[in-house]
Amino acid sequence: MDDEKLEKTIEFILSNQAQFTVDIQLLQESNKDAEKRLSVLERATVNLYNSLTETNKNTSAVADKVDLVADKVDKLADKVDKLADSQKETDERLNALILMAEKFFSGENGDSENKN
Repeated sequence: MDDEKLEKTIEFILSNQAQFTVDIQLLQESNKDAEKRLSVLERATVNLYNSLTETNKNTSAVADKVDLVADKVDKLADKVDKLADSQKETDERLNALILMAEKFFSGENGDSENKN
């Protein structure tokens, strides 16, 4: 191999080595940026997981309270139904009493006519 060819080959190798060095430095910088972004994503994922876990706990607690409230509403509805039935019976008895009083005071029962 002549000197000129050897020199060109060495120059080519050095040029490529220099380019490889630059490329490796760029990759290292890019890797550092990627690690930072990955770290941010990891923190966000952990925060999201913690929030989701807390939300699930709260949702379960709320569901339990909703069940308790639903039971109380059902019991209250039953009591209102019983009260309505009782009120209907009271109205019927009161109407009967009013009717009897009206008959008594109007003299329709026959006894008050004989006394006059």
